[in-house]
Amino acid sequence: MCNNTSMRKIAVFGGTFNPVHIEHVRLAEIAVKELGLDKIIIMPTFIPPHKSVVPAPANHRIAMLKIAFSNIPEVEISDYEVVKQGKSYTYLTMEYFRGVYPDAELYFIVGGDMLNDFKTWKHPEKILSACTVATFGREDYFNDYSREKEYFLSEWGKSFVKINYVGKSFSSTKIRVYSAFSLPLIGLVPTGVEEYIKANALYTGDRYTEYVKGVLPPKRLRHTANVVITALQKVKELSLDEEKVRIAATLHDVAKYLDKDVFKDFSMPIDVPKPVEHAFLGAFVAEKVMGITDEDIIDAIRFHTSGKPNMSVLAKLIFVADMIEEDRDYEGVEYLRSLYEKEDFEKCFTECLKEEVIHLLNKKSYIYKSTLDAYDYYCKK
Repeated sequence: MCNNTSMRKIAVFGGTFNPVHIEHVRLAEIAVKELGLDKIIIMPTFIPPHKSVVPAPANHRIAMLKIAFSNIPEVEISDYEVVKQGKSYTYLTMEYFRGVYPDAELYFIVGGDMLNDFKTWKHPEKILSACTVATFGREDYFNDYSREKEYFLSEWGKSFVKINYVGKSFSSTKIRVYSAFSLPLIGLVPTGVEEYIKANALYTGDRYTEYVKGVLPPKRLRHTANVVITALQKVKELSLDEEKVRIAATLHDVAKYLDKDVFKDFSMPIDVPKPVEHAFLGAFVAEKVMGITDEDIIDAIRFHTSGKPNMSVLAKLIFVADMIEEDRDYEGVEYLRSLYEKEDFEKCFTECLKEEVIHLLNKKSYIYKSTLDAYDYYCKK
């Protein structure tokens, strides 16, 4: 760590960076210009308080940061929290940097979503005593900055500064999932980072992703990855088991291109329309080939296309994620996504079910009895 205290403006930008993505780099570039920074310290956390596991070892995250920020001369990569180990609390970190740079104008950079939660952090008053919070907007999150400023001033007698930047909706989860499915990371990570991830076998898949990579073409593989990403967004809100969600989403289309006649012990129920067959075969493959014993996962795969009455929360989630993942493009999908993002999951589910029935009616397609029963059960209450 440099001990030069003559620098006028210094900002600390922390995060898991698991891995670093292009929005991190864009934000750093703009923060340097807007705040007039002499230095911006990029600092990966060791174990943040809200996470129990950081999949990529710290040395790899630091190496990726060095690659990503190599063209920004004001950037310094700090291993302070990594070396310190333990849980990372901002007030301790900023008190440390205040000690290193006692004469500097010190900033701590946070996103708008984190600003809203600032009051719940450990010793926010100590953070504000050590530095000024600098925040930026996110396109997927609304902030009432006037209200937040009033709260800051009334509670702590100090406000924050706003960086004129709205970050695009971006997620390191997407990078990790795409990497696990061996999908290209173009436009997601800075130059050189994808190569590093591949060379060091970071964010690799499990036996379920490996299986689907062997039976699905690239376009359907991307769809599957997007369903995983979409479904994982709701794990906490719906109090679901993350691993169960990941497995069900990964295997939901596993049989899309498989020949049912190859599986001699499989018997298709009567009257199942062709577009729904892969769901029933997929449930069979999940159980008999992949060894899944969890009935909730099997059921979620079996009914992710048709739906049924009295679905589990997991089954509803896979049904919805399949319909609204980011590559889906049909009239009304943005409305469904808005319901999903606004944490109105049950309404989103029923609206997805209605959309499915309307779509089949417009196509004059045969509607499977299970779908009609689901519609009557959920949409006519």
